[in-house]
Amino acid sequence: MNAGEAVAEILKREGVEQIFCFPSNPLIDAAAAAGIRPIVAREERTVINMADAFSRVSNGRRIGVCMVQAGPGAEHAFGSVAQAFADSVPLLLLTGGAPRAQLGVRSAFDSVESFRPITKWAARFTTAASVPTQLRRAFAKLRSGRPGPVVLEMPSDVVNGALGAALDYVSPARARGAADPDAVAAAVRLLLTAERPLLHVGQGVLWAEATDELIEFAELVGAPVMTTYLGKSAFPEDHRLAIGAGGAAISPGIQRFLPEADLLFSIGSSLLKTLGSCALPTSVSIVQASADPDDLAIEYPIACGLVGDAKLVLGQLCDEVRRWSGPPPLPWGGAADRKVAEMREQALEEWRPLLESDEQPINPYRVIGELMKVLDPDATIITHDSGYPRDQLAPFYVSTVPRGYLGWGNTTPLGGSLGLALGAKVAAPDKVVVNLMGDAAFGQSGLDIETGVRHGIPILTVVLNNYEMGNYEKMQPVAQERYGIKRMSGEFAPVAQALGVSSERVDDPAEIAPALERALAEVRAGRSALVEMITRAEPSVLQI
Repeated sequence: MNAGEAVAEILKREGVEQIFCFPSNPLIDAAAAAGIRPIVAREERTVINMADAFSRVSNGRRIGVCMVQAGPGAEHAFGSVAQAFADSVPLLLLTGGAPRAQLGVRSAFDSVESFRPITKWAARFTTAASVPTQLRRAFAKLRSGRPGPVVLEMPSDVVNGALGAALDYVSPARARGAADPDAVAAAVRLLLTAERPLLHVGQGVLWAEATDELIEFAELVGAPVMTTYLGKSAFPEDHRLAIGAGGAAISPGIQRFLPEADLLFSIGSSLLKTLGSCALPTSVSIVQASADPDDLAIEYPIACGLVGDAKLVLGQLCDEVRRWSGPPPLPWGGAADRKVAEMREQALEEWRPLLESDEQPINPYRVIGELMKVLDPDATIITHDSGYPRDQLAPFYVSTVPRGYLGWGNTTPLGGSLGLALGAKVAAPDKVVVNLMGDAAFGQSGLDIETGVRHGIPILTVVLNNYEMGNYEKMQPVAQERYGIKRMSGEFAPVAQALGVSSERVDDPAEIAPALERALAEVRAGRSALVEMITRAEPSVLQI
């Protein structure tokens, strides 16, 4: 057995059924020979995004594995690995590498040194005999602690080297820890003595598969629940205590409740000041629970910190609340659920003119309103691209099941949503997967809709085409004119049709729902579809 064959065998033992890849890399051939399915995209960024979403939708129980060639392939993968790192997503990238004798030569791209700042771990196979050890270390890091990408480089003079002994590989188990009981007691004391507490939820709850425990905890203490963009879907948004998600834009519920809160109880969030998490009031007291001790107080002062897996910590918190000997908590005057219901009714009335608008060009909020009517959120995974598609969809789409909404946003490269949607469909073939993107985003990665056709990965892509690059309204008009961002052209339905995708263009608001229904019928029949909506520029988003 040579080094490449050993890598493939270990991947099989780890349950890897497919690799997301772009040739050429001898490891791809070895994996294919071992019965692992290669899924080849048109560019490396899509390859990484697919592996990223595969890991997210699988909650890290199955790891997205990707392979690219040495040099240009690894270089082109850099941006998407940085995205996975910023969003704390575990994926394994196996790159080709120059022969060991060329290490340190300027023309030989060094994946280890280059990727080290944006990975949880970056290393190389120094010999064929090192393969089992390096992959054991890689999967240990991928399964435990803060999630993040791992990169391993395979030098070209190592891949065909003989292992020299029988393959000895032991798969590492996942390790989890609970919080300090004294810290749990202190956190509950702060929570139950607050008058207007708010639960703030990040994606740590999703990685821990702790939605049931979160629901139990929220109902025990009677506090409203908000999520970050990345944490959206960790708490069912049709629950009586759900107030929505917030990042660069916020939900009406966050706009209503966050400014009045006197305690923010954060679970599973690093509380970083990014586009994926909205700014928090400077006067509010904060309790922070995270699996990573490095998260504590990194951006905000905290009154109490808990370190532990969100599922275990929430179980501890529920037990401590039940032991509470003081008077029963009455947060928000004992009427949090009534206040949430009133907020939803008011918000719907306020935003109904946009969500039901008949104006032409089409208002993008009307597209979102129709999407929410035609989709079954229990059977759907929806994601968005960056900019307005993200900031207009996230506050209003009601996600009801974990990972039913694939949120991202700590770093937001245009075009990333297409690969994410494809990877989500591979991870959950029984779900309808929808990708909402703008025309500028389609220009970045849109040709990879053909990857879904070629590999039988049917998704629905909805393109909001307003013929300009939005989200730059703060630029002076003269600057917008200078850079040409108000004069973009392109008709994308014909492009999709030429790539083998069922597609149509919609100009009339009355045709939005019928077009979406036709596209969904195509997707359910196993064929990719695209609907191009001709929309107006709509800068209205909710912010604090």
